[in-house]
Amino acid sequence: MVHQVILAKLKADLSPDTVEKVMIEARIRLLKIPEIRNLSCGKKINSQDNPHDFFIAMDFENLNKMRVAADNPIFNQFVTQVMEPHVLKQISYEFEMEPGKDIRYS
Repeated sequence: MVHQVILAKLKADLSPDTVEKVMIEARIRLLKIPEIRNLSCGKKINSQDNPHDFFIAMDFENLNKMRVAADNPIFNQFVTQVMEPHVLKQISYEFEMEPGKDIRYS
């Protein structure tokens, strides 16, 4: 299983209500994508120690399913309508979650 974490720095002028709407939209839209097996998202708690304002974490069966999800029109619409207007910059990390599995076959 592959775990992807997206860490985002939001634009400075966003209200707390807008951050809440981004979280809600992430859950509503991304959970419609069948390749996403599990989804978590949230906002930062400690503003002094954390440079990232928002995160999305998703689980996929394998890297191929992650690529299929990224090509899904729902995902592309989410990126265009929700992420791009509110995110200043983001970084993504992928991890293999099964012990002993060769990452070449993820």
